[in-house]
Amino acid sequence: MPLFSYANTDTTKPEPRKTLRNFMNPDSLSAINFSIIPIPIVSSSPETGVRFGMSLDYFFNAKDKSAREKNEARASFVYGQVTYSTLRQLDLLGAWQVFTRGEKWVLRGRAGYSAFEERVWGIGMNTVPEKDYWEFSYQRTFAESRIYRQIKNNWYGGLSINYNNTFRVQYSKPITPAFNYTDGVAGSTVLGLGPAILLENRDYPFSARKGSYFEALFQSYLPVSSTPFSYQEWIIDYRKFYPVGKENSFGYQFFTHNTSGNVPLRELPRVGNASLFRGFFGGRYRNKSLAAAQSEYRFQVWKWVHASFFTAGGFSASSIGNYHLPDFLWTGGAGLRFLVNKKNRMFVRMDYARNSTMGGAFYLRLNDAF
Repeated sequence: MPLFSYANTDTTKPEPRKTLRNFMNPDSLSAINFSIIPIPIVSSSPETGVRFGMSLDYFFNAKDKSAREKNEARASFVYGQVTYSTLRQLDLLGAWQVFTRGEKWVLRGRAGYSAFEERVWGIGMNTVPEKDYWEFSYQRTFAESRIYRQIKNNWYGGLSINYNNTFRVQYSKPITPAFNYTDGVAGSTVLGLGPAILLENRDYPFSARKGSYFEALFQSYLPVSSTPFSYQEWIIDYRKFYPVGKENSFGYQFFTHNTSGNVPLRELPRVGNASLFRGFFGGRYRNKSLAAAQSEYRFQVWKWVHASFFTAGGFSASSIGNYHLPDFLWTGGAGLRFLVNKKNRMFVRMDYARNSTMGGAFYLRLNDAF
């Protein structure tokens, strides 16, 4: 299979020629529709040291050959990546989001293996000081899948399945009462499934300018093997986007993740990642309930260069009823976007964010945060 493939989607304006000169010219490069994109991964953080690797991303649009005009489904992707860090942390990951012909089915999921290390400050808002965390290292295999069938228009119903096996757990120092949690601290195996519903009418799934997205799911986890973890999980994710002028847009997201029962440590809702609560280290706060909102203004700077301003805020607590205003968490930041696929509106983004505890983080990713 060739490293890159191309598709001419504009019958009035021919696609730029595949010449070395055009590959060196960003204006021409952004107009070429890559189907397979190799992406080098280089990042650095206190948790991982220097992290490097490679991701191979395949993008395509399923065509409805039975339709008179052979309509294309929205962009789908399948990717695999391998990363390794100077702290000997290994990640093998595969992920997919597929719109089938006529968008009758939507298939989403991810699976992989990791030998990783996280920081844990304890559970709840009253954690140990910033520098007194536990290093929580483990190995993990996982598989998550959501299968949706179209109900009507852009509404889908389906099934969500989640399997996670966390094993060979070690801590950098003995666990004390300040850790404030016992379930799954030595590892866990969980298997959950349940119903899910999806509304997907964004114009571009990777970087929407208009439309709505709504996903809600419930999963019940039953004891698996020798690990007696039985709990329930609810997730609601709503996003809305408004075009501003020709290229700019404004979007916001409301997200909540709630659990009840004896939830293992690794499966607790957490604050901080590259998509939500940018600026917090992943897992800086953990508990059984998380609620957050974020907004972002995206605008064009020059041709294939875009930028954004964003902010987020929310709560982490043992339940929704225990959210308290003094515990409100917030982040804010800005970033640059570089257009790499014009047809599917895909960007490489660079974000920097600060949080309410005066920490910060830098992110380099493909596609927008939400």
